[in-house]
Amino acid sequence: MNRIPTPSLIAYLIGVAILSCLGTPAAFAATVTATITDDAGRPLADAVVMLAPEPGTPMPAPERSRIATATIDQTDEVFVPPVVVIRSGGTVVFRNSDGIRHHVYSFAPVRRFEMVQAPGETSEPVRFDKPGAVAIGCNIHDHMIAHVFVTDAPWAIVTDAQGRAILPELPAGQFVATVWHARLRPRSEPVTRQIALTAANASLAVSLSVLPPRRPRGHDY
Repeated sequence: MNRIPTPSLIAYLIGVAILSCLGTPAAFAATVTATITDDAGRPLADAVVMLAPEPGTPMPAPERSRIATATIDQTDEVFVPPVVVIRSGGTVVFRNSDGIRHHVYSFAPVRRFEMVQAPGETSEPVRFDKPGAVAIGCNIHDHMIAHVFVTDAPWAIVTDAQGRAILPELPAGQFVATVWHARLRPRSEPVTRQIALTAANASLAVSLSVLPPRRPRGHDY
């Protein structure tokens, strides 16, 4: 004879079903807030913060993300933004919003190219297949400098004017954080830090030893 489930049994079965949908604690996501400063404690804008699983840990499957493509504009004889980060195999589009011609180029081993851009012109996407830092210049206006940082890391972001960067929706696990800046002192390597993530949020504070910023255009060098 079939028995009618009691209220307590029904509540138990509902609880099991909810837990099975939620999955294991590793399915929860964490947010890392990074604060990058120079060696004097000042906020460091335009630093690239990357996060990857520890060596030997499987990397997550690549996805079409916010770092698959980027655009660098040229306005008032300045590259905007001055630093972008993309994943290996990603592309960058160069746009000339100035009323004058620019000659954009890179001699970096990671990616060599050059193009002359008329006012209002937008380039075809330039692909970057190898990881590394790529310095971008203008052959007509030497004061114009930008950088494309190409990475294999699954998570990467550029710090804002306050030296802060937020990396959301990270899985639990052991990670290596790497921080790079265009003004790192000669022969200096990007700084790395180990970080353990659980379902809770985490913070990362890194100080970089960097060269002084370039003087604004119009000053003697």
